[in-house]
Amino acid sequence: MVTEFIIPDLNKIRMTPVARKMAADLGVDLAKVSTGHHERITKADVLGIVASPSPIISVTPLPLIDEIPKRMAESVHTTALVTLVREVDATELVALREQLKAQFATEWGFAPGYNDLLAVIVANSLRQFSFMNARLAADGESIEHLAMVNLGLAVDTPRGLLVTVIREADKLGLRELGVKFREMVERARQGKNSHDELSGGTFTITNLGMFNIDAFTPVINLPELAILGAGRIAPKPMVKGEEIVIRKMWTLSLVFDHRLVDGASAARFLQHISELIEEPPLLFLTKR
Repeated sequence: MVTEFIIPDLNKIRMTPVARKMAADLGVDLAKVSTGHHERITKADVLGIVASPSPIISVTPLPLIDEIPKRMAESVHTTALVTLVREVDATELVALREQLKAQFATEWGFAPGYNDLLAVIVANSLRQFSFMNARLAADGESIEHLAMVNLGLAVDTPRGLLVTVIREADKLGLRELGVKFREMVERARQGKNSHDELSGGTFTITNLGMFNIDAFTPVINLPELAILGAGRIAPKPMVKGEEIVIRKMWTLSLVFDHRLVDGASAARFLQHISELIEEPPLLFLTKR
């Protein structure tokens, strides 16, 4: 059976002059306006169409993987968030990465990236500044300082944001950490991560530099104490001595719960990370 669709003649639609003018001014499709219980379209009918919400075309469930949305909402509403932002000269780190790529990419099977380097720096910094490797106890009345540095790394997947956790990251070298991180990212994107790989983190790093984001304020992944956001590395003019030079600058954002650590302590932690980025050889002098 063929269904015949009849297109209404808008010139024959009965309506008040005010309604007709209002519909024309607002761009309302008169064919979609109902006259209700009266014989012609009125101003109220047109306003009803304008005020009604946009039709729903699809419904997508929230990603319930490891209850991320629930924890993010809880983090925003229950923590005393403070953000420290620092622009770091990453010129030497960029040079180091290029050297590592040229020397080890073939042997390792991957080119070391900034996520790998930042993860090693942060993991070692957490060992030295152990007060940042902590969380609020379940009773909400004490701070638990944690023995293991379990570093969470945010990963963009088809199922949404996931935080893969590398356990005892401070004990891993750059190659070991890089291999483990890539294996976990691949499993995350295929939906094959175990619960153990997505939980138990003590600190998280999230990087949006690949999207040309300069700086942002990430949300703490509870029950962790803090999270470090990294933007893009971009060339900028800087004053060095009495000269203006072009340096590769990297903006870092440290978001922390002020209930668990004070601003000065968090600032010292971020300062240490910045120093290691600016002078990578210092990493070999840190306490392991």
